[in-house]
Amino acid sequence: MKFEQIIERIIAINHAWKLARDDFGKNSPITISLREQKSSWQANLLRLYPEASFLALATDSNMHDEALYSVRLIKPVKTSIGLKSDAEHIPKRLAESLFTNQELNKYFNKEV
Repeated sequence: MKFEQIIERIIAINHAWKLARDDFGKNSPITISLREQKSSWQANLLRLYPEASFLALATDSNMHDEALYSVRLIKPVKTSIGLKSDAEHIPKRLAESLFTNQELNKYFNKEV
């Protein structure tokens, strides 16, 4: 799958996750499934395109229920919702379960 297609998929799943969370609650099976699916696609993006993406601490984590990372893009990408410089947030705990410590260090230590 192309880089841009993965980003579009992450954005679409993120919107669906937010709707499910608002309609059914953050602990409903569909909400949890969508959140985990989004995180899986974010992991694929970082692994398949390490030259074009990286992790950064989310600057707005304090506005959420848990610590978040931001999946950042080296260059902004034109998407169906406009120019994006990130591929949404990923909960820290999910990132730590999807990546090894070595991978986390690799994705954080990018020269941009």
